Amino acid sequence: MVDGLKSNFPKKLLLASPRGFCAGVKRAIDTLNQLVKTHPGQTIYCYHQIVHNTHVVAEFEEKGVKFVNSIDEVPKGSIIVFSSHGVSPLVRLKAEDRRLTTIDATCPYVIKTHLEVKKYASEGDKIIYIGKPQHDEAVGTTGEALESTVIVQTPEEVESLEISPTEKVALVTQTTLSYDETEDLRKAMRKKFPQLIEPLKSDICMATQNRQNGVKELVKKEAELVIVLGSANSSNSNKLKKVAENMGAKAVLIDDISELDLNLLEGISCVGLTAGASLPEQLITEAITWFKEHGTKTVEEVVTAKKSFVSSPPVKIT
Repeated sequence: MVDGLKSNFPKKLLLASPRGFCAGVKRAIDTLNQLVKTHPGQTIYCYHQIVHNTHVVAEFEEKGVKFVNSIDEVPKGSIIVFSSHGVSPLVRLKAEDRRLTTIDATCPYVIKTHLEVKKYASEGDKIIYIGKPQHDEAVGTTGEALESTVIVQTPEEVESLEISPTEKVALVTQTTLSYDETEDLRKAMRKKFPQLIEPLKSDICMATQNRQNGVKELVKKEAELVIVLGSANSSNSNKLKKVAENMGAKAVLIDDISELDLNLLEGISCVGLTAGASLPEQLITEAITWFKEHGTKTVEEVVTAKKSFVSSPPVKIT
C-alpha cells in the first residue's frame, strides 16, 4: 500500500446485491464438480470454458478437467461437458460420432433461445438474433438454424437488412445482454417489421439486468469509482463496467482485487463494488476484507433484487 494513500483511503464501500454467481453459472459449476467427484482419476473434458472466469477455469484445471475448443481434441469414449453457454447441433453430432458421453450444463435460459430458434425456423420464419457473433452463446444458438438466422448488434445493422417487411420475422436475443442495451434495437426492428414475432417471455436473463440495475444504484448513491470483479472475456462483466461509465462514474474491470491499480483510488471517498455472473463469492469477500484492512470504515449493502438459485439444481448424473 502506498503510504500517502492510506490516510486518504476511501472511507465508504458500497456493495451491489445481487452480484457474482447467477443460477445458470452455479448450476454448471455444480454439475462439473459433481462429475469430478463421481469419476475420480478420470479426465473430464469440457467444451469451451464452463463459465467465463479465469479463476473458476484454473481451479477446475487443477482438479484435472481439460477444456477444449474442438470435439476432435477429446479421446473417443470420454466424458464431455457442454458449458453453460450451450453448443450447436453440429457439436452434438461430432460428439456422438466420437461416442462421447455428453453432459449438458447449458443454462436453462439459453436452452429456451435454442428452442425458439428451432421453432421459428421450422415455421419458415426469418430469425434476427441480437447478440455478439463470436460469443459462445450466440454461436451455439444461431447454429440451430444458420441459414435462417442473421445476427445484429446495432440499429444501423437492422436498417440495412435486406429482408422485406412483409416476410415473417422473429426476434431472439442473447441472454447475457439487457433490456437497456437492446431497447433501441427492438424499436428499430418493430419499426421495420410491423409484424415482428417476439417471444411471449423475454430472452433476457433477469440476473444480467438485475446486476446492471445494481451498478446504476451504486452510482446514484455516489460511488465515484465502480470496481467490477470479473474476467475480460465475460460479456456481462464488461457490460457492468460500461453501465457505470455511462452513468458518469469511473470504472475498472479486474479479475481480483490484487489487480487493482492503486492510483485509481486517489481522491476517491466512496467506492462501489460488484461482480460478474461468473465470479466466485470468495473473491468478493477477499476484496471486502482488503478494503477494511486498508482503512475503509463503512461497508453498505445496496440491494436491488432478491438472489435465488432454487430453480436451477445441478444436472443429474446417471
